[in-house]
Amino acid sequence: MENRIEFRNARVYDGSGGSPTKRCIQITDGRIERVGQEPIGDGQAIDLSGAAVAPGFIDMHAHSELHLFEHPNASEKLTQGITLEILGQDGISVAPIPQGTQDEWANRLQSLLGTKDEWNWQSVEGFLDALEALSPAVNCAYYTPHGNLRSLVAGFEDRPLTDDELGRICDVLDTAIDAGAFAMSKGMIYPPSSHGHDSELESLGKILASRDTFMVSHVWNESDRVVESIDRFVSLCERAGCQPHVSHLKVAGEENWGRSEEILSLFDDANERGVHVTFDQYPWTAGSTMLTALLPPWTRAGETDAVTSRLADPESRERIQADIESDDGEWENLAKSAGSWDNILITATDSGRAEGKTLAELSVERKVGPVEAMCDLLVEEDLAVTMADFVMDDVDIERFLADERGTICTDGIFGGKPHPRAVGTYPRLLGRYVRERDSLSLSTAIYKAAGHPADVLGLPDRGRVWEGYVADLVIFEPERVQSNATYDNPMIFSDGIKHVLVNGEFVIENGEPTGVRSGSVLRSTDEWDGTNRPDLRSR
Repeated sequence: MENRIEFRNARVYDGSGGSPTKRCIQITDGRIERVGQEPIGDGQAIDLSGAAVAPGFIDMHAHSELHLFEHPNASEKLTQGITLEILGQDGISVAPIPQGTQDEWANRLQSLLGTKDEWNWQSVEGFLDALEALSPAVNCAYYTPHGNLRSLVAGFEDRPLTDDELGRICDVLDTAIDAGAFAMSKGMIYPPSSHGHDSELESLGKILASRDTFMVSHVWNESDRVVESIDRFVSLCERAGCQPHVSHLKVAGEENWGRSEEILSLFDDANERGVHVTFDQYPWTAGSTMLTALLPPWTRAGETDAVTSRLADPESRERIQADIESDDGEWENLAKSAGSWDNILITATDSGRAEGKTLAELSVERKVGPVEAMCDLLVEEDLAVTMADFVMDDVDIERFLADERGTICTDGIFGGKPHPRAVGTYPRLLGRYVRERDSLSLSTAIYKAAGHPADVLGLPDRGRVWEGYVADLVIFEPERVQSNATYDNPMIFSDGIKHVLVNGEFVIENGEPTGVRSGSVLRSTDEWDGTNRPDLRSR
């Protein structure tokens, strides 16, 4: 028997960026069968007068790989209208991994991705199969992380790869794309991805180009050298022949605020050369990552035991303090970008201690200097500490939001008292930046949250409210939608998201999770042969 739903009197934002239209939408067996002006009168009918209908939002930068195994209902994402999460970010994730290294990878990733006692996979295909068997409530897709590829041949060593080693990881990348990975991510401040040389990345980029896909990067520096770093990434991809996509685009550090103009000009120049840069961003003035990102690169080399031993050593601590204070410009000094230890907030620790405190407060509490307090905390928690760092300005955020090359992401990291972006990003976009500040139109916001991400990923039947497309839909109240999550109370769900459908099933109904787990694991090979990616120059 067919499962039919009809939405009537819907104000439809179809994901193309065009003006809304009043339509009736009929959904049959998980797909949009008809979008028309007149009701059909067949099946369940729901009147949506006053509400907006849009394609389900695509979280272009998510960190839920292991969190989903503990929380497969994914209420934190669904309640903000997200129907698809893109995993495998920043060059470090759960697959592929060398045999016998699960414990080391699990320890490194705990503060970023969550925990799972046993991983019954090593390959990308194995992870995707495990995720599929879980039947999550949200759709998922995956990038192959560069750091994981590198670890297959060099572990966590900081050294160039031999020609044979490079050939091997190129082959593994090709296999991962065959298994369903959509692209490759790299994270140039996170070992072991940060150990990669440009020539190595360029060789991997040529594999991506041959498969008509793209490279995603957390660039080398998002503060003092942000323009230089983005230019370096774009040029690397240009030489390799693959499309560049910049992760969580930002300008960090007060002395750099306003440089968004230079970055967008750089993208314009690249576009003139036929290199079509895309990016994702989250609309918050604080970032969030592992606390170890505050450390000089030499401190983070090697496996966890080596790092914690280094942090416990008094001479190493003196050198760390000197490096942070001297700021020689040779590495991204996030402590300096924050401007004050008051702007570094501890959001999660393995033990739960220190959550919700700034490093300045922890320093006073422990009666030691901030660097000493940071090192002590990292040793005590075996490096499993996450922070939020207040480093950005609304002027740059809004300038990036107004640029249609961009997409939206949460970059959500769960655990402890997480950054509120994990549960409130899309309602914040629609409430604060569309309705209150008029930074961009609602049609453009929907395009950036749904239609454009589907184009970048090459999804042939998602990201639009069009006939024949999968019924991933969000129904919301434009005059009411808002984020309620704060840094003090980050897990409060948003208002104004009325219904969410994943593959045609209600996962949110009248603002409440239904418990239905209708998500799919999308693979780049499912219904996409690499030849139908839309022309990103079309807008």
